[in-house]
Amino acid sequence: MTAKKIEEEIQHLPLEDMLALHEHLIVSIHESEEARRLDPAFRKEIQRRVDEIDAGKVQGTDALDALKKM
Repeated sequence: MTAKKIEEEIQHLPLEDMLALHEHLIVSIHESEEARRLDPAFRKEIQRRVDEIDAGKVQGTDALDALKKM
């Protein structure tokens, strides 16, 4: 199956399923071998931002709201 076909199929999913798939893809990308080869400083910055959100030091922006502003 091509990426285009998968994208077309995703369009028919309920929003909750799309968001669950999105979360799974983000985790998969973050844990991929290619991501591990990213510049260590970049990975450190990503982790710092995630830690700040997890600790409640900063508030994240809802992904759907952010996409609407684009």
